[in-house]
Amino acid sequence: MTEATESVMTRVVALDGGINFRDLGGYETIHGQRVKWRKIMRCGHLAALSDADIDTLDVIGINKIHDFRRKEEQAQSPSCAIRAEFIDDYQISVGDISRFWEFLFDGALTAEASHQLVVNSYRSCIDSVIPAFSRFMRGIVDNVEGASVFHCSAGKDRTGMAAALILSALEVPRETIIADYMLTIQHYDSSKLIAIVEGHLRSAKVESWDRDWLIPYCSVHEDNIVAFLDAIDARFGSVGNYLTTALGMSDTDIEKMKTHYLES
Repeated sequence: MTEATESVMTRVVALDGGINFRDLGGYETIHGQRVKWRKIMRCGHLAALSDADIDTLDVIGINKIHDFRRKEEQAQSPSCAIRAEFIDDYQISVGDISRFWEFLFDGALTAEASHQLVVNSYRSCIDSVIPAFSRFMRGIVDNVEGASVFHCSAGKDRTGMAAALILSALEVPRETIIADYMLTIQHYDSSKLIAIVEGHLRSAKVESWDRDWLIPYCSVHEDNIVAFLDAIDARFGSVGNYLTTALGMSDTDIEKMKTHYLES
């Protein structure tokens, strides 16, 4: 990390092979405090990092990496040998991709239908992600002295939900949380993922499709994260209640996060 980087922190962590690599630092809470920089970072897969990138993460002080990907995703894009502890057995799966194929082969897939499938996957996953996110949030609480990275493949869906939970615990306003989620549009090239999905379609002998059908799966939309947060509110009363009643965090845990992850 250069002196310029140290003196002027940036949302995007500049790495040669970083995928959607962003810092949660700098966001203001409802009480006027700010999240500390270079303590909690979010990104996509870590398979393309250069040796210089690994050195940069070492200088930052990254000591814990949380990989939400399924085993087949990890095998396809293995993480580089970063000098940190990896927690990579979460195996989170969000969304029912089989329904995408059902709609496609039934001739019922449209851009709007695809969008709704993704929105519904965010809305309906709030129970299934509890075991993984309970462990993840415990890891964030327990690593207050270090620096953590959490990621999935593109750093948008599973990672976006996890970021929303962390920022909610720190009492960052919801509009800021949504804005952070939407930054993926600026910092992730969804066309590459679309090309991969199109390769799968060709392998499946699908003769024609519209790229607009694929965009909801390969990019982000405000409706997605709003559906996730609204579903939590409807079921648990608030994200705060979800953190304590579903994810098992104590008031002490949350205060510990605020003490160590917010500027005094």
